[in-house]
Amino acid sequence: MKRSLLNQPIFRLIVPPIYGTMMYFLILLINNNLGQLTETMFNRELLVCVVLAYLVSEPIRLVILLFLKKYQDELRKPTNIGFLLVTNLIIGSLIIFLAAYSYFRFIEGANYLSTFQTPLINLTVVFGVSALLYSLFFLSLFLLTIKNESELKKEDLKRQNLEHQLEIFNNEINPDLLFQSLETLISLVHHNLDSAEDFVDRLALVYRYILDNRKKELVSVDDEIRASKNLIYLFKEKFPDQLNYELKNENKARGKMLVPNTLSMVLDCLINGSIISPWQPLNITVDFGTEDGYMVVQHKENDKLSNNKYIKNQYQNLHEAFSFFTDQPVIQIKAYGDAFIKIPLLDLN
Repeated sequence: MKRSLLNQPIFRLIVPPIYGTMMYFLILLINNNLGQLTETMFNRELLVCVVLAYLVSEPIRLVILLFLKKYQDELRKPTNIGFLLVTNLIIGSLIIFLAAYSYFRFIEGANYLSTFQTPLINLTVVFGVSALLYSLFFLSLFLLTIKNESELKKEDLKRQNLEHQLEIFNNEINPDLLFQSLETLISLVHHNLDSAEDFVDRLALVYRYILDNRKKELVSVDDEIRASKNLIYLFKEKFPDQLNYELKNENKARGKMLVPNTLSMVLDCLINGSIISPWQPLNITVDFGTEDGYMVVQHKENDKLSNNKYIKNQYQNLHEAFSFFTDQPVIQIKAYGDAFIKIPLLDLN
């Protein structure tokens, strides 16, 4: 409660006069004596109400602080709330009774209780009830603060989870890709050493790109395109005539950003998750020129009957990684024999 509104010096100085004035109006209303306001606005009774407001507000505030220190978050329990309200009602009423009695007895000079009994009761009841209102005002702030802190913690946990998913996505290396590349490399070593050297260079570029960008949140579309071409080169050695890769309107994506390894991961999952043969080649088209700000990856639907767990997890990680940066979702569509993956192009602005 150190930052609570109730503990702010300005609040403690400014509110009691307003609070006392309101109590003064209420007492006049109870006594059906609002006509007294036409005589003088700043009379002695008004000043007394303001002083009483100061006298009751500080002890009530201290009681609240003691309860908060003792119960902390447990203060929101109904029993503790009820105990706080009853305590402040008793303390507030007692303080007002003693202060008002002293005023009438020693300042006004009244010798008998019967002569000021009615205004004494009115002051005690009105300011006693106001102590309850003061406590309820605090409780509303306290419970609202707890709720806001709880929501902030939930949002922080959600953010941390998204950051974790983004890190997993950036750091993910498909073990199947490495094994397949090594098998292809072994075959090339026996038949064509020059091609084997080029293959090793491209393989190194693919993994260097993954390692270099594992700590980055976003990279340019141009970087992703270059990385995708290196990956396609590796797969073309395995499927020389059965795999085709086409890029469209890449100039329209200048200045746009993607999560690192997005395009390479999608291509890896498509190729490893599709049946590829001389009779069923895989033609992949990536279009950057859509009007809705998406990159669209299109291919003929020819999925394997059982895709491995890695591919399913990667698509899930892709959705979660982009949700960290944009409200636009990653969309997967299948229609008329074609499959589409729409990925939002990100803008730093």
